[in-house]
Amino acid sequence: MTAISRALQRRTLKWLEKRIPASQRFALDLKSVFIFPSVFGWGFIVVCGSLFILGTNYQNNLMLLLCYFLLSLMLITLFVSYQNFARLHVRALPITPVYAGHHASLTLQCQQPGKPQMPDGLFTVSWWQQDDGITSELAEHNGHLTLPYFTSTRGVYPLPRVTLSNEYPLGLFRCWTHLDFNQTLVVYPAPIPCKVVFLEEGHDEGSNTTEQAGHDDFFALRSYIPGEPVHRVAWKHVAKGGDWVSKEFSQQQAKMGYLSLTGSDDLETALGKLAFQIITLSEQRVSFGLKLGRQTIEPDSGDNHKHRCLTALARYAPVGAIA
Repeated sequence: MTAISRALQRRTLKWLEKRIPASQRFALDLKSVFIFPSVFGWGFIVVCGSLFILGTNYQNNLMLLLCYFLLSLMLITLFVSYQNFARLHVRALPITPVYAGHHASLTLQCQQPGKPQMPDGLFTVSWWQQDDGITSELAEHNGHLTLPYFTSTRGVYPLPRVTLSNEYPLGLFRCWTHLDFNQTLVVYPAPIPCKVVFLEEGHDEGSNTTEQAGHDDFFALRSYIPGEPVHRVAWKHVAKGGDWVSKEFSQQQAKMGYLSLTGSDDLETALGKLAFQIITLSEQRVSFGLKLGRQTIEPDSGDNHKHRCLTALARYAPVGAIA
C-alpha cells in the first residue's frame, strides 16, 4: 500500500467516525446508508444515453419512449433498493475469544422492526476494504450473518469496520454501509502440551499433590443423599440390611499455587505452555494463581478465572517491549 493510499484511508476512516460513530447496534438511515449505481447500473445508463442520442438524431419516438421507460424503471429501482436496505436494525453479538491459529466469527443480527419478513435479496458482509466476504439471504439464516476473522498471533485486536451491502432488486444500484461495532477480539496463545509446574511461595518449583473428592480410589462411606447417582450406592451394605450409604472416592490433585514463566524457552513458546497448564488445571477444577511480570492473579478456579488468566497471556508484553 502506497503512502497516498494510506493517507486516503486514514482520512476516510476519520470521516466515517464522524458520520457513523461506533456503536453496539445501528438503525440504518440516510446518514449511514450509501447508494450508487453498480457496474451493471452504469452500463444501463450508457444504454439509455445511446437510445436517447439515436432517438433524437433519427427522430424516432418509439426509441425515445423506450429510453424514458428504462430511465423511469431505474428511478423506481433506486427508491425500492434504498427502502429495502434502509431502516434495517443491525447489532453484533459478542465475539468469542479464540486461540492463535484459529478463526473467530462475528455474527450480525439483522431485522426490520414491525415487519415479520426479512429484507429481500442477497446481502454481502465483509471486513473494511476486503474484497472477499460472505453472501447470503437473511431469510435463510433467520436474519443472521456470520463473518470469519482469521488470526495467527496472540493479542487483543480491535475489529475493523464491517461493510454490509445489497443490490436488490435488479442489481442496478448498490446500497452499502460501513459499521463499527466497537468490539475487540482476544486471541489466546496456542496451547503447547507440557507438564504442569507450580511455583509456590517458599517452595522450590515442583508439582505437589493432595487428596480431593474424585473418582480414582475408594476413600470412605457416607450417608446417602437423595438425588445422588445410584451407581455410587454401596449395594452390598444395603443388601445386608444396613442404611443406604454412598461410596466416596478420592483422586490426586495439585496443591493450590501459582503458575509463572519458567525455563529457557522463547516467550511465545513459554506462553503457549502456560496456556496449556491453565486449560488443564481448569478442566481438573484445581485452584491456581498466575504471576506474569508485574501482574498477579490470585488463586481461583472456574471458567471466568481461566479466561482471565488466558487474557493476561494474550495481553502480556515484556517490560521494555513495544506493545
